[in-house]
Amino acid sequence: MRPAGLIYAVDEVPPPLRLLLLAVQYAVMIAIYLVLVVIVLRHADVSDERRVGVIGMALLAAAIGAVLQGLPRGPIGSGFLAPPIYSAIYLAASIQAAERGGLPLVFGMTIFAGLVEIAIGVVVDHLRIIFTPVVTGLTVFLVGLQLGVVGIGEVLDVAHQNMPTFHLHVAVSVLTLAVAVALSIWGRGQAKLLCSLAGLAVGLAAAWLAGLIEPEARATISAASRVAVPWPDFSYSFDPVLIPAFLAAGVAAAVRTVGVVTTCQRINDADWRRPDTQNIRKAVLADGLACVIGGVLGAPGMNISPSLVGLSSATAATSRVIGFAAAFVLVVIAFSPKVAAFFLMIPSDVAGSILVFTSTFMITSGMQTILSRPVLTRSTYIIGLSTLLALGRTVYPSYFKDLPPFLESLTGSSLAVGLSAAILLRVVFLAGTRQHAQMAWSVADGSMAASLDWLRNQAKLWKVGTETTEFCIKDLEQVFEHIRTGEKGLQDGVLAAMFNGIDLRLDISYPGKTPTELPPGRRPNEFHRASLDNEEAAVQVGLIDFLHGIAADRKQIMHGHGRTTARLWYAV
Repeated sequence: MRPAGLIYAVDEVPPPLRLLLLAVQYAVMIAIYLVLVVIVLRHADVSDERRVGVIGMALLAAAIGAVLQGLPRGPIGSGFLAPPIYSAIYLAASIQAAERGGLPLVFGMTIFAGLVEIAIGVVVDHLRIIFTPVVTGLTVFLVGLQLGVVGIGEVLDVAHQNMPTFHLHVAVSVLTLAVAVALSIWGRGQAKLLCSLAGLAVGLAAAWLAGLIEPEARATISAASRVAVPWPDFSYSFDPVLIPAFLAAGVAAAVRTVGVVTTCQRINDADWRRPDTQNIRKAVLADGLACVIGGVLGAPGMNISPSLVGLSSATAATSRVIGFAAAFVLVVIAFSPKVAAFFLMIPSDVAGSILVFTSTFMITSGMQTILSRPVLTRSTYIIGLSTLLALGRTVYPSYFKDLPPFLESLTGSSLAVGLSAAILLRVVFLAGTRQHAQMAWSVADGSMAASLDWLRNQAKLWKVGTETTEFCIKDLEQVFEHIRTGEKGLQDGVLAAMFNGIDLRLDISYPGKTPTELPPGRRPNEFHRASLDNEEAAVQVGLIDFLHGIAADRKQIMHGHGRTTARLWYAV
């Protein structure tokens, strides 16, 4: 159902002039994230000419990714305006690969990470038992933490602390961060969502005025051609030691894609009730394939952009055609080495401030996802131990590097350490989570009503949220009413409740025929596009919706051996 507030819905085409303006805006926003590619290039020993070529191929890869994600039909693509950007998820792992084996290793491992995401996409609807709000939220939190550590080193200007211009570097870093933060707090509408772009522009201008732009960068722009065809080197390598780092990055990319596409579904459907898992699977496949293609062409890892989805919501223009048009603009830019060379001019101080700014949203978004449901004792250990191990990898890197080769390969990054620990603990703690209780009820003695209080007490004992419990109670009352009115002469039955830490399942069993109807599905809270008020909100809102709605209110009627069982599931 088309939301009333949209100006250009997902299936509609804006007029040519507006389409062009929107496409240019999105292309510029996508291109801004090339700053992450520049950071990776600075850790690889390559010439300026080679760097310009990589930027050009990165623009082409981003264009292909935008088209793949927008495909409305076929085995891949969500059909939404949700183009990918060069993601902070892959930054730490890509830097490690660049320092260890140069760009060929970055590209080879990026292909591997994309394949990991594709594999997750195939089975994404079966992984919910592992990727709970705690694990998914912790994944986003650890990515933000890892990104923030990289960025804060640039903001504090550790590399230039003994140079005469140290104070200028710090001033530019602080100014860049201050502009982005100020707009995110006091900005309105699109300005609020473009705060990182504004911070980058102001920081770059300040660095230019302060004389912090390296002469080599200016010379590279002057020497670059106006028009040239970018061409990949098709040079790749693979290092088993980096498998955990890129495996973790691929998992994190899949998690973010799930969250962002769930938000897209809500934005574009006024009657949304629960996530469309088939659509989400196609979205994850498209995102992973875009990453593989990017690696083949010679670009670091990409991931679907929450900030651009937030922008589409703020502008009320979610037409997928905008993404296709933006891809065309990116292709045009890719054929201009002079434009590509411009991104190499961005100082590390400015880039670091943008990383810190982005990481704060990711850290907070992860926390909010974790706390979206009551934190049980098992979850406490998953959160605490995984976070401490991830921090330990950052604080004591030499300790982990001195581990035996096999263990060192499993601890290649803080994200790999934290996510591996979280998944392992989640699997271990599955033991003993399945709980079961039942109560007989009878129409004659009024125990139908008593069974409602029994279920409420049982849910409290299992620490099921009050909101979910009360919704179950209302459904149960409705089912009982159907049974009473539809089954004349019915005397008794059994109410069974089962809880596995993820879903609460109710079985209402009785002798007789199937009831005439079951209660309607739980309708989610009303969605307000204004809730997407920062660059990571689309991930947070979408992940919570996905994790709380994927199994909510599934229903099944079973009939056999003279008895009928009405089975209801609720995501907890």
